[in-house]
Amino acid sequence: MNNPAITIIIPVYNAQDGLKQCLDSLLNQTFRDFEIILLNDGSTDNSLMVLQTYASAHNFIRVIDKKNEGVAKTRNKGIHLAKGEYIVFIDNDDFVDSDYLERFYNAIHQEQLDIVLGGYKRVNQDLKTLFKQDLTQSEWSKYIIVAPWARIYRTSFLIDNEIEFFDYPIGEDVIFTLSAYNLTEKIKIIDYNGYNWFFNEKSISNTSQRGFNPNIDIVYFLSHLLQVAGDSKYIRYFIKRYYIWYLLFSGRAASSLLFMDQYKKIKQWISKENIDSSLTPLSSEITGERMQTVVSVMAFRIFERLKLVSLFAKLYCKGKEK
Repeated sequence: MNNPAITIIIPVYNAQDGLKQCLDSLLNQTFRDFEIILLNDGSTDNSLMVLQTYASAHNFIRVIDKKNEGVAKTRNKGIHLAKGEYIVFIDNDDFVDSDYLERFYNAIHQEQLDIVLGGYKRVNQDLKTLFKQDLTQSEWSKYIIVAPWARIYRTSFLIDNEIEFFDYPIGEDVIFTLSAYNLTEKIKIIDYNGYNWFFNEKSISNTSQRGFNPNIDIVYFLSHLLQVAGDSKYIRYFIKRYYIWYLLFSGRAASSLLFMDQYKKIKQWISKENIDSSLTPLSSEITGERMQTVVSVMAFRIFERLKLVSLFAKLYCKGKEK
């Protein structure tokens, strides 16, 4: 039997409730030349049983049962097990439209590219679309979505360049994506959003944050990001956008003192590396962002310019001072 055109890699951890929707969407594809690698990352629910049921019914589905190692190592294992000419990553509680594989395969195969990326839809448990993220034909567009999904990769490109997910508590997909961008110009954006990113309203990450993770050194992470991505005006703006997201995302449940400690570390590092960005969400080069992102970045930068970040932290942060 010839190797498949596409390998679909799905890391699975305690996802018994969402797996059927995810896998059924793949079985309903108009493009049929693919294999699915399901990597059970030490699930403690009935996920493995669900995976084995699908694998027993379809010979193009492989199940890998392994100890819990985290999503980065799990995806990396999937890359090295892949038999397909191309690789697609899907998260275990997401699903895709029926023409998903066909659209991405045609785009990457016809032009012999290394990466093709598109947009996505954010959907809830009622299958209601909360919003859509489309990508425009601009250089900045490829930085709007840095998740491994909603795109397709040439397998040999990943293997030959040893591009792997970063095994760290934050940004494992950011490092993977920006490393790949820095190593090829054979990238194309398509006007398509057939990936459905599932919003789990019961998820902790979607409801309340737990403050800054003591196991994360944000300066270490940003230094590694700059190393693999290379310096450019877009990377500098990406770093600005990223650290604002990090502070707002993790800082809400932290104390204002911890917020300011993280903020000062980041700003000192940016000054040391001399990589501050002059771009703003309103710059002509920055197009296609969601309004929520534009407003968040602009508002935070105003507080920075007015030297009112400390005041902002006292108003924004809900954690108790120790």
